[in-house]
Amino acid sequence: MRLKHKVAWSLVAAVALAVKDALAQGCASCYTTTAAGGTQTIHALRSGIVVLLAPPALIFAGLVLVAWRWRTSAGTEPKMSARN
Repeated sequence: MRLKHKVAWSLVAAVALAVKDALAQGCASCYTTTAAGGTQTIHALRSGIVVLLAPPALIFAGLVLVAWRWRTSAGTEPKMSARN
């Protein structure tokens, strides 16, 4: 890996770890409201998280599939060297 890439990834990791609310547990109001709501509220929130996670995951998988097929159909697949 090139030095520029290592520096860039190190910078991204440092910024991600330096963010105070990186773990998304900084909102005391949300935590208290959820805890006071009981088991039905907690179950509804967990179901909502799964429902809201599905579309971005499917879009990402679709884009990866399109990119993969486009790369292989364009004839840019890596060729084997003759030194084998």
